Amino acid sequence: MKNIIIVIALAAILSACGGKPKTSLEAKRGELDSLQTELVSLKDAIAQVQKEIVELDTNARPNAIAVMTKVVSKGEFKNPFEIQALVESDNNVMVSPEVPAKLTNIFVKEGQRVSKGQIVASLDGSTANAQIVELEGALSLAKTNYEKLKKLWDQNIGSEMQYLQAKNQYENLQNSIQTARTQLGKYSLRSPISGTVDAIMANEGELVGSMTGGPVMRIVNMNEIKLKANVSEAYVGKIQKGQMVTVYYPSLGVTSEEKVSAVGDVIDVNNRTFSIYVSPKNTKMLKPNMLAIITAYDFEDTDAISVPTKLVRNDGTKDYILTVNTNGEKKTVVKSVVEVEQEFASKTIIKSGLESGSEIIIEGYNSVIEGDEVKVVTE
Repeated sequence: MKNIIIVIALAAILSACGGKPKTSLEAKRGELDSLQTELVSLKDAIAQVQKEIVELDTNARPNAIAVMTKVVSKGEFKNPFEIQALVESDNNVMVSPEVPAKLTNIFVKEGQRVSKGQIVASLDGSTANAQIVELEGALSLAKTNYEKLKKLWDQNIGSEMQYLQAKNQYENLQNSIQTARTQLGKYSLRSPISGTVDAIMANEGELVGSMTGGPVMRIVNMNEIKLKANVSEAYVGKIQKGQMVTVYYPSLGVTSEEKVSAVGDVIDVNNRTFSIYVSPKNTKMLKPNMLAIITAYDFEDTDAISVPTKLVRNDGTKDYILTVNTNGEKKTVVKSVVEVEQEFASKTIIKSGLESGSEIIIEGYNSVIEGDEVKVVTE
C-alpha cells in the first residue's frame, strides 16, 4: 500500500514538471525562428519580382546598350548661309571745287538738310572778278569802235577789213566775259543732290581744289540707301529677286527681315561672285559703308524630314540610318535604308526611308550594330 502511495506521488511530481510554462527566452527564440522563415519566403518573392522586371523593362537589362534617340517628324526646313554686305548710297557725293582757291565761307553745318543746287560754300574769286571787270572795260571800248565802223560801213565808207576786225573783237570779248562769268560760278560750291550734310572736311581759310587738297564736304541722301553683297557663284539661281532674307547690323545690334531687291547678271572674273542688293525698309540709323550680315537660304521645304548629316552612313552601296524598333518592352537596333534628297553641312533632307514617328539613334550609334538590344536614356 505504501509503495502504491509512493508511486502515485512520483507520478504527480513528474506530471507537474512536464506542464511547467516556457521561459521568455524560449519565446523570443521561437519568434525569431518564425521571422527568419518569413524572411526567406520574402527574399524568394523579391527575387521573383526582380526577374520579372528584367524581362519586362529594357532599361533594367544588363546586356542592353544605352543610347539616346529622337522621334523625327515632318516640318519646315531652311538651310542658311551668311554673306557680308555694306550699306551704300547712290546719292553719296563729295563736294569738291573745280578750281584751286581759298575757302572763304561755309554756309551749312553737319546734319543740315540741303537742296539740289543750293550754295553750300564759297571760294575766293577775286582774281576772276578782276578779270571780268577788265574784260567789261575792253568790251565797252570794242563796242563803241564796232558801232562807229558799222555806221560808216553801212554808208559804204571805210575799210571792210577794219569793220570785220572790230566786229570780231567785240564778239570775242562778249564770249570771253561769258566764259569768265561761268568760271566765276565755280567759286560758289553748290550741292549736286538734295540730302544731308554728313561731314565737313575743310575749314574756312584753307586752300582747296589743289592737287593736295581734298573735298570740302560730303552730302548723302539716305532715302535711297541699299545694301550690296558679293555672293559666290556657287549660289547662282538660289537667290531670287523678292526672296526674304535676314539682315543683322553688328554695330547696331539690330536684326530685320528684308527682301532682295535686285540680283546681278554678271559674274566678276576676279573673285567669281555676283552682286545682290537689298533695300532696307528703315534707314534711319544706317550709315554708308556700315557692315551688315545677310542670312539667306539656298534650300527651303515646308514639309521635310531632316536629320543631322553625321547620322547618315553608307555601307558602300546605300545610305542608311540606325533606328530603334520597339516590340513590347524590347528595343532593338534596325538599319533603315534611306534615300537622300539634299545634303548640307549640318542637316540632310531624307526623301524616303524614314516616316514621321521614326525613332532614330542620335547618341551612342557608334557602339551598336543592327540587332543589338538597347535601352533609351536621356543623359
